[in-house]
Amino acid sequence: MQVLDQWLKCQQSWMYLEPIFTSEDIMLQMPVEGRRFRAVDASWRKIMEKLARNSEVLIAGADPELQKTLTENNQQLELVTKGLNDYLETKRLAFPRLVCLIARK
Repeated sequence: MQVLDQWLKCQQSWMYLEPIFTSEDIMLQMPVEGRRFRAVDASWRKIMEKLARNSEVLIAGADPELQKTLTENNQQLELVTKGLNDYLETKRLAFPRLVCLIARK
């Protein structure tokens, strides 16, 4: 059950961050978070390829390496999300009027 929880958490975070970090502009502005995301992205894709070859849930769920990798990925994705939120907050502070205009719409 813990593997599934880690898996769903990782998938949700990855799906949120993936379109953001495919932008070269964001990668240039947030290089540390970009490198972290790329490492997780590579790991996530490797996991998905492995599970596509053997999709038996009981076998995948019993793999201790899978849980360890997903847990590590989730920790890195949390750091990426925190960095992204901090970056967005600096933009909000720099452009408060723009934020107000967007909020009105």
